[in-house]
Amino acid sequence: KQKWLIEMKRLVIKIGAKMEADLKEIFADPKKALPNTHTLYLKDAQELYELLSPKRIELLRFVLNEFNEKKTITEISKKLHRKQEAISRDANVLSKHELIQKIRDKQKTYLKPVYGSLEIKLSGN
Repeated sequence: KQKWLIEMKRLVIKIGAKMEADLKEIFADPKKALPNTHTLYLKDAQELYELLSPKRIELLRFVLNEFNEKKTITEISKKLHRKQEAISRDANVLSKHELIQKIRDKQKTYLKPVYGSLEIKLSGN
């Protein structure tokens, strides 16, 4: 089986936090910037739920945990016992927000993780 080469980056999702405040803090002290870490700012829990529904979390977890092997949308749909169309629809949302990558190879579409881990911070800090 073919494997992905993944650069282990981390994604932090902050709910209700102010990006401007974080940028000011990092600008004032660049050592506070976390290497290989990206931050996604969401305004509220509803926005988080729309992005990461239970089924999308399941898909994201599967792609993160199975990153050692290339898996097509068809293979993933069989493993997760979901319709291929539903996996494809959820993959579109997750790739739009750059949580996964969709890689086309001829007639097949593979899903690849962008991050090695994902962390959600519920506080504004």
